[in-house]
Amino acid sequence: MRSPNVLRLASLAIAVAAAPGGLAAQSAGGVIVTPYAGVYVPTNDIVSVGVSRAGLTAANVKHETAFLSGVNVSYWLTDRLGLEGGAAYTKSGVKGNLLVENTGGSTFETATEYAHIWLGSAKMMVQLLPRTSEFNLRLGLGPAIVSRAGKAYTSDSEGKVTGKTDIGGVLSLCSRMPLSKMVSVRLRAEDYMYSGKIGYKSSVSPTESLNFDSRFQHDLVFSAGLQLFLNK
Repeated sequence: MRSPNVLRLASLAIAVAAAPGGLAAQSAGGVIVTPYAGVYVPTNDIVSVGVSRAGLTAANVKHETAFLSGVNVSYWLTDRLGLEGGAAYTKSGVKGNLLVENTGGSTFETATEYAHIWLGSAKMMVQLLPRTSEFNLRLGLGPAIVSRAGKAYTSDSEGKVTGKTDIGGVLSLCSRMPLSKMVSVRLRAEDYMYSGKIGYKSSVSPTESLNFDSRFQHDLVFSAGLQLFLNK
């Protein structure tokens, strides 16, 4: 007769085999470093103005879609709940359009200037699916910071651009595909949400200073990374 202990061990082995995502999904106490690359997709104008006076003058300024790279570090408190911090960088140029319409006709001008953006975030990560699921899906939410610089935002003797750094929030949805016990491929979509408040402060005359209307931004990031489990 088999002993009860052997039967319990056999039952446990069968349960583990029947749930391949079970033990592999355990992350509690684990530190994960994820370098990644992707694409930065700003969806809204950071500046948009229109003046109807003896004609129409309209202008809009928007960052361009660009390649992005970054790194995240996460620590899982339980198999369901984790903390994550990260930073990303992109060289996203600024494109401006100017339209002037009057009785003499209309003119349209466009120009692009070099700029770059730093994105930083701190998120609470939640595993949405049961640990026994073969599919991994995690939701992240937390504060974020977006800072712009480069030639497009450079100050000079005539004045300086203001409102280059904004505080907001980020929403993240990601999944991973295990390659081994220590390495996984991570796929992620993020939405950086904040209110952009770009302005211009003149050093020559206060009347030439400009404060553009605050515009709510949705900067999307789609990325793929390599998760490295440091102490699994």
